[in-house]
Amino acid sequence: QEQRSAYATPEYPLFGFPSSRAINMAPAVLDNMARAVLALAIACLASAASGTTFTGWTYDPENPSEPFDNVAAKVTNMIHNLDPVDRKQDNWQGGFCTCMENGHISSWYQYASAMYLIDTCNPTDGLILRSGHLQDRHTEPLEGMMACDTLKLVSYCLSHHAPEALEAWQPVCSNARYTTPACNADCSSAFHGHPTGFGSLVLAFFAVVAVLIAN
Repeated sequence: QEQRSAYATPEYPLFGFPSSRAINMAPAVLDNMARAVLALAIACLASAASGTTFTGWTYDPENPSEPFDNVAAKVTNMIHNLDPVDRKQDNWQGGFCTCMENGHISSWYQYASAMYLIDTCNPTDGLILRSGHLQDRHTEPLEGMMACDTLKLVSYCLSHHAPEALEAWQPVCSNARYTTPACNADCSSAFHGHPTGFGSLVLAFFAVVAVLIAN
């Protein structure tokens, strides 16, 4: 007597995979599924794109400024609530500064404490960076690595202690990154709820699959 697999059915003869007969029985269902998957993928990709936009910044030679001074000033304003952060008062400023002071960045031929560049970080005085150590980052590769790692460290510490501040932080971080050669700091990667990188590729793949099914 022929023994039938526990997973086999007339429409799903082997391990639950549908036969061509079962697929042909429900073209309308497959078409609706394809449209739903495609709509979801488009919505998620649009959300990812909207989460990475920001207002640009133009250098004014008549009023020169150091972008890393702007980095420290922006963080200080958030710490002092001059640029309000939509977060409960849970002493995130102290946690952020502790994170910064315990961070490590690229240094002269080795990874070293971020305190090489951090003069001060506390809820009272805010963040003060020794930005003069980075003034030759355009010609000194190691200074460029220090500068880039500093942006990564600030982004990391904000994402862990005040993720609500990341949206305001992104344009200032991006402006400083553009003055740092070969810097791969992603100032917006820590945003919650926006798929980036591999996630966007997966969504794009499902969108293509949906189109193929619909056709």
